[in-house]
Amino acid sequence: MNASIPGLCRCALHFIMALYVFLQPMLNEKCILCNSNQLSVTEKINTDGLIRLYKKRAGVDVGRFFKEKQINYCTCNNCGLKMYLPQVIGDGRFYDDLQKYKGYYLHEKSEFTEAAKFIHPADDVLEVGSGEGLFVSYISFKSYTGLEFSEDAISKARKIGIHLQNQSVEDHSRENRNKYDVVCCFQVLEHVPNPGKFIKACLDCLKPEGRLIVAVPSADSFIRDAVNFYLNMPPHHASTWTDHALEKLAELNQLRIMHVFHEPLHPMHRIFYNKTAIYNNLGKKFGHSYRMMDKSARSWFLYSLSNIGAHLKNIFSADGTAPVGQSVTFVYQKQF
Repeated sequence: MNASIPGLCRCALHFIMALYVFLQPMLNEKCILCNSNQLSVTEKINTDGLIRLYKKRAGVDVGRFFKEKQINYCTCNNCGLKMYLPQVIGDGRFYDDLQKYKGYYLHEKSEFTEAAKFIHPADDVLEVGSGEGLFVSYISFKSYTGLEFSEDAISKARKIGIHLQNQSVEDHSRENRNKYDVVCCFQVLEHVPNPGKFIKACLDCLKPEGRLIVAVPSADSFIRDAVNFYLNMPPHHASTWTDHALEKLAELNQLRIMHVFHEPLHPMHRIFYNKTAIYNNLGKKFGHSYRMMDKSARSWFLYSLSNIGAHLKNIFSADGTAPVGQSVTFVYQKQF
């Protein structure tokens, strides 16, 4: 009799998990990665509050992007990807405005150093969303092609001898099938409206057994617990990526995972990390439930205490540990 208890417990657990998924609000939309209709709503986000956040924190007006009073933060119960629906995608002007925000873009990235280990002097390299072409200085290669929409970035790259093309990877793939040894994209996938289509185009450009290198903000890192982190929401991000979703991406596209790298915490983000950790610890003690966007008085109070605590800890703490940072890099290999 007792021997059957573990089995009964497992069955009960599976039933509870299935019931939880069933009871979540469902959407009549499909996943932007795997095309499944098994989407559940994790949180409803007030767009007026989000507009105010962008204005207050970054000085950027995003009001023109939002037509609805709410957007849904959703989870695909098939592939695990988390996304915002209906989609709200930033334009060139939006990203030009963000570039003026101090600390928006870090020129020194550990993901560049890690990715460079998988690029060889005889390789033809394609970088999608290349920015000013900073990655070029980290690698040796036979040829380099960068795709970029920002004319400002293209102009800056040209001044240092890097020639970029203003073209989407979908268009580029039509005339450059099986051309490159390496295709890479850093901090791009989370911005695109259709990552499934985007990845397919990247793979069309790759030679058989070529390497696809993808770096994204990690939804398994501390940013998952950050409150009012507007840069992790639309119109900046269209989706958020866990390791599970990135593993599912490999499965959907018959890719072999060669390497996974979670960056260490960047010194510039230590206060942000401490603030997030303190906020969530205080929230648990005060019985305050976490929400991605929370403009309540209690949240403001906890956030104020966390901000003070984070700065004090940064000054007085001699903690030499290196927590996991914001980004994760996956290196895949094309199998066909």
